[in-house]
Amino acid sequence: MPKLETGQLTSRNERFCPYAAVNKYPYKNLSGEVMRLVSDNYFAHGAFKEREWSLYYIRTKLDSSQKPLLLIPEVEVEEFFKEIRAGVDIQVTFPDVTKDAGFQLGFEEEGSPRPRFLGRLTKDAEVAELEATIPVEGSAIEEMEQLDDRTFPRFRQKMEAAILSGKSKSKRSIDRKKKDRIQVKTRWCAELKRAQCYLGLRPHVTLRTEDFLNSPNMSWEASQHAQEEYERAAGISLPPLDMAASVPYTFDRSVVFVCVDIEAYERDQTQITEIGVCTLDTLDIARMPPGEGGQEWMKHIRCRHFRVVETAHLANTKFITGCADRFRQHFGTSEWISIKEAPQVIAACFKPPFSSPGQYNPHPASMHDVPRYGSNIKPFCSADLYEKRNIVLLGHDTRSDVDYMRKIGYDVSNLSHVIEAIDTVNLFRAYKHEQNPRSLGSVLDNLGLAGWHLHNAGNDAAYTTQALIGIVLAASEPRETLQTQMDGLTDEAKARMIEENNEWELADEEGGDGGEATRLLPAAQMLDRMDQERAITKGRKAEKRNQIRNARRHTGFKGAVRRSAKESHDRDKGGKRRNDGADNTAQPNPEAHSMPFDIDAMDQSMGFAGGGGWEAPNEQTRSNLLASKGSGSKSAFGGQEMKTPSPDTSAITLPQITDRMAERLALLCEID
Repeated sequence: MPKLETGQLTSRNERFCPYAAVNKYPYKNLSGEVMRLVSDNYFAHGAFKEREWSLYYIRTKLDSSQKPLLLIPEVEVEEFFKEIRAGVDIQVTFPDVTKDAGFQLGFEEEGSPRPRFLGRLTKDAEVAELEATIPVEGSAIEEMEQLDDRTFPRFRQKMEAAILSGKSKSKRSIDRKKKDRIQVKTRWCAELKRAQCYLGLRPHVTLRTEDFLNSPNMSWEASQHAQEEYERAAGISLPPLDMAASVPYTFDRSVVFVCVDIEAYERDQTQITEIGVCTLDTLDIARMPPGEGGQEWMKHIRCRHFRVVETAHLANTKFITGCADRFRQHFGTSEWISIKEAPQVIAACFKPPFSSPGQYNPHPASMHDVPRYGSNIKPFCSADLYEKRNIVLLGHDTRSDVDYMRKIGYDVSNLSHVIEAIDTVNLFRAYKHEQNPRSLGSVLDNLGLAGWHLHNAGNDAAYTTQALIGIVLAASEPRETLQTQMDGLTDEAKARMIEENNEWELADEEGGDGGEATRLLPAAQMLDRMDQERAITKGRKAEKRNQIRNARRHTGFKGAVRRSAKESHDRDKGGKRRNDGADNTAQPNPEAHSMPFDIDAMDQSMGFAGGGGWEAPNEQTRSNLLASKGSGSKSAFGGQEMKTPSPDTSAITLPQITDRMAERLALLCEID
């Protein structure tokens, strides 16, 4: 094998393990006697370093202050594990990739950074000494490599996992939270990409990596053209969007967006006051230019506003300003219904003709025209009821509207053709790369759309559908550079923005179509995985706080006092004594003090029956007491010494001792 020089690149097919992760292997992956045995023989007391490892380094591209990551060839680690298996007969293997994704690393992707050779780690060469010899980035010592910026997000994700693999359990909590944040952001970005596919702004493809630039069978011009065509077809680089022309891609799955907004009384959330439903059929806009800001598409939004007769007298005024009577005229006319027919009214909006004007029978425009038990209006004039279209449920905070519909008696998750639920709160987060949610009014203002009389269910449903169009179109435009965003910020704010931007780069990977649609869960499973993990985390934290609090209460002098008081209180409430055969009769006396006293030893010395149920003294007991009377013995109880109270005996209350002593003294007087 040729001798490697410092800074020399490895080949693409070599695999590595983080040095820190291998060094901590037994302490993170083994336990008990097995961990101690492996650690003592192969890791502790300098045994790990004495194997003379080949060390490599790689720059993580995470942060300028992040030190290069030290790596060990996977083949050397495998030989090390074989030696352990042969020496102590323990099955030592590589960790499961699903539990520790950063333990085994490969760098096969073209254009991705590769590790560089550093040196040999021996007992005479410390790790810190070798780290100090790492060349400056870009120096002549390092071999040149051709990098592709498009591989950096996936590479950084790999480096994050490798660094996390080498950290102790106590340090992993911060990184675990960061990983959870990235997963949530990835879900938001995927949701935005799928919305763009539904509206023809992104191709529906399975993302795969291709590199035509380094193809040996093509000229430079041909490879450049082929690469541009591939990136456009894969959605890696979207073409410039012309608002006056049709969208560049086909509308995926020919969906119908159905937006539902429900308003309830602020003092009683079970009282539904308004229902707003808006639909956008992609067949209506398939060959139509979106227009400036999507205005041409917005003209094809169909709106309906239903008011409930039974709650017409309820108005929101304290927490929000309700405006149930201000449904905008150019959206349509309000319709009055009974709460009993609300499930059927909502169900009709999820079927053809999807509220298309002139193809459905409107409900009364006056509350006085609604019969007591509902209008019983046939919802459709003419429609193909057997036609099923793919439906995407839309909303601003969709979950709350789904919950309201379930309270009314309509569960939209039971519809097989509702392929997913999209939330404009998440779409705007992904578009702006923001963590915090925005209100509907704030979203409209940011998109340059005017929102009038919000908190009217019909208006909110219409504006939410407009926000969908505005967000997907704005997200198709080139994003503002990070340097522009950081202008005028302090150093601390810049550091936070850089860290946040790195997370979004990992979450918002270039290309792709957002993957498979996320179906709406049934009512029993509405709580998603992140909410469950959050609840579990809160429970663990609460349990840990209780353990710490209990440990503090049961240590030291104060802890002993608390234990004694608690035992006395429990006993006064009828709790059991710890000593076998003790008197279990409750003595309720919250003000009674307690003291350690071995009352069973006293009973035994006097010849009484154990267990607190004292009997008449037998002849032996009487003779012992009479013999001891006036004999000058150390004890008045049969010539025996009183047993010294054990500090471990149960605490009993002073009245209990007094009562027992009175019984015995009365007996002595009788004998006398």
